[in-house]
Amino acid sequence: MKRIYALLTVAAVVTTMAGFMLAQDKTKKNNDKGPDKTNEVPPERKEDLAGVNKAIQDFSAAFEKGDADAAAAHLTAGAELIPDTGNAIRGRDAIRKAFAEYFPKNPKVKVTLDPESTRFTSRDTAIQEGQIKVVPKEGETTYNRYSIMVVREDGKWLLGYIKEWPDENADLRDLEWLIGTWSADRKDAEVRTTYEWFGTDKAFIKAQFTVRTKDKTFTGMQMIGEDPVTGDLRSWIFENDGGFGEGTITKDGKKWVFESTTQLTDGSVLQATNILVQVNKDTFTWQPSNLTVDGEQYGDLPPAKVVRVKPKD
Repeated sequence: MKRIYALLTVAAVVTTMAGFMLAQDKTKKNNDKGPDKTNEVPPERKEDLAGVNKAIQDFSAAFEKGDADAAAAHLTAGAELIPDTGNAIRGRDAIRKAFAEYFPKNPKVKVTLDPESTRFTSRDTAIQEGQIKVVPKEGETTYNRYSIMVVREDGKWLLGYIKEWPDENADLRDLEWLIGTWSADRKDAEVRTTYEWFGTDKAFIKAQFTVRTKDKTFTGMQMIGEDPVTGDLRSWIFENDGGFGEGTITKDGKKWVFESTTQLTDGSVLQATNILVQVNKDTFTWQPSNLTVDGEQYGDLPPAKVVRVKPKD
C-alpha cells in the first residue's frame, strides 16, 4: 500500500486531500464593515454617532502616524488607557509620555477597528465595543477586543477610556492572513489554494484548491464561516467528484485546529484533526493527525510547509 505521507496540502483543504489519497490506497477550512454595522441608534442621535466615530478614527490615524501629541489631543485630561498587557495608564500627560516611548520602538503600526456596537449611556457619553487588529512593521499581527468610552466636552467628542483584552474566541477575521494564494510542492504532489472573502460583508472565506499528482488532478472548494447561532467557526467542504464534509475550527494559542468529517464518494467516512500554525505572513505549517477512515486508524502525518505565492512584477 502506498504510504499517505506523500500527502501535502494546506489546512483548509486537508480533509479533502487526505480523503483523495486514502481513497487511492483503498482502490489500488475590515474590510472594514463600517462604524455602524450593529447599532440601533435612534435617528436623533445619528449626528452624535458620526461625531463619536470621527473622534475614534482621528485618534487611530494619529496613532498610526506615531504622533504622540496628536494622539493625546484626542483624549480627555483624565483619560485612562488599559492595554492588553501591562498596567493601566492614567491621565492624558502620562499616556502621551507612554506613546512617545512606544512609537520609536514600534514604527508604522497599522490599526484597524471593527466596531460591533455603539451605545449612548447619557447625552454626552457613548461606549463603543468591537475588535481591534494591530499589524506591526515586524512581528505578529494581534487581534484583541476593545472598549472605548467617548465623552463630549465643550462640544467636542474626546476619548476618556480605552481598554484592550485578548479575544479568547476564534473569529473569522483572525484568519484574514490566509487571504491570497498558497502553494506546497513535493515530488509526490503539487497543491495550490486561493483564499478570498465571500459575501458583501465578508461573511465567509472561500478556498478553491487544485491538487496535482503524477496520475491525476483534483479540485474542490471549502467555505469557512461563523455559525450564526453559536458564533463558532465552521467549515464546509465540497469535492469536485461529489464528496462533501463539514467541521469545526478552534484556536489554541498560536495553533488553529481543524476538526473535520468528510463523506467520501466510495461511501467511507474520513475523520481528521489538522493543526495549522502561522510562522510569518508568508509561511505556515500544517500537520494532519488522528486520520481515520471508517474507524481504521492511519495515524499522523509530519508537518508540511506552505508558502504564499507572490504576484509577479
